[in-house]
Amino acid sequence: MDQQLQTTIANEEVAPVERNSLFNEWHARPTVGLQPPFRCSYVLSLLNGRSNGDARQSIHDFCEETGQPTPSRESRFHVLNANNCKLKWESHTEATGHTILVPGNAQPPFGETALDFLDRDKRVEIMSDIFVGVHVEVLSAPGGEDVNGYSMARSLLGAESLYGGDMSGGDATVWSSFKSDANGFIRIIVFDRGMTARQAGRLVQRLLDMEGYRMLAIRALPAARQVMSAALTLEPQLSAVMRRLKTAGTLTAREQALDRITELSTRVEELSAEHASAFSGARAYARVVERRTEEVREEIVAGHQRYTNFLMRALAPAMATCDAAERRVNELSERVARSASLLNAMVDFEQSRQNQAVLASLANSAQRQLRLQQAVEGFSIFAISYYAVGVLKYIFDALDHLPPGFDSNFLTGVSAPVVFGLVYLSVRIMRRRIHRLTSGSD
Repeated sequence: MDQQLQTTIANEEVAPVERNSLFNEWHARPTVGLQPPFRCSYVLSLLNGRSNGDARQSIHDFCEETGQPTPSRESRFHVLNANNCKLKWESHTEATGHTILVPGNAQPPFGETALDFLDRDKRVEIMSDIFVGVHVEVLSAPGGEDVNGYSMARSLLGAESLYGGDMSGGDATVWSSFKSDANGFIRIIVFDRGMTARQAGRLVQRLLDMEGYRMLAIRALPAARQVMSAALTLEPQLSAVMRRLKTAGTLTAREQALDRITELSTRVEELSAEHASAFSGARAYARVVERRTEEVREEIVAGHQRYTNFLMRALAPAMATCDAAERRVNELSERVARSASLLNAMVDFEQSRQNQAVLASLANSAQRQLRLQQAVEGFSIFAISYYAVGVLKYIFDALDHLPPGFDSNFLTGVSAPVVFGLVYLSVRIMRRRIHRLTSGSD
């Protein structure tokens, strides 16, 4: 190997823990199966405020109590043997899954479930926050006239209507009524027609995934209904504000309307942020269910509704409601934003018009002040000239003792126009200098 390449690999700054964690993502959902026939119980429990670390610690303590290997600190799944059963623990974003498998079938089927093989304390702990419960019996295919096992499944499930079909390329037939028993568990019957342990494990895992993720997706339905109800309240309020805006001719009225629009915008954004994660999560769960329905490769059994069709028929309306609620709140948010933008423009225009009126008033005041100043300035010229002529008269009166022919009154009258002209020129020169200083021309 090239020396430079060896040095690059040796200096690679990828933490072993991070590398192992990323590598384990490829194996985050292992398939655990048994050779048919066997029974299986699945319990999906919501975290309800607990962290994934708390759930991991619980299975860690159980492993220590039963003398089994414990999960690693970053593990998202763990498989162990306990009390003649195989237990798989899975960690999801908002839930924890426990899958219990036991060889053989109960007599009669579902009379003793795989869950009953766990210790009572562990069973109570798992069931404390149960959200989804499923019991599966993988049975040998019946012979005789009941080719697809419909009559047998109907008898075991005690239901008039069953939904099912051939899956895994015809190696299995699945039936369920999708009705919960007294303990809230859905019951599924799988008839084996030549599956290997791995095939049976994959099929059962996909059936459990479809039920678990379907319920996690539908969990967003109450939020969607809440959003739709809130939108029904907020939309008329927005329309009422915009109708009042037509008659709002004053700036104060428009500012009040803008305040109301701001309140509505805050409520809509709060509503959107509060349920955005629920809707995005529901879409992700629904996509998983859709993939699982394709992976089981179900084929129709004549005269019966397919298992996956019924599953999707129950899921599709809920997803449509969630999509409609999300779309509605987004459209309402856009309407509120447009209304706020329009009101802002109207308020800005009104304020601009008022500012222009104020500036025009200030300009008129300045013009009147300038004219008054010019009038006062004219009076000042006469006043200064009058006092200057008066001073000259005193001087001329003092010269009366000069030789005869000197007339102080005559000199005062002659000097008056001259003084007036000099004062007028001095004021004009001074005004020009002041104007140059204030305009920055000097």
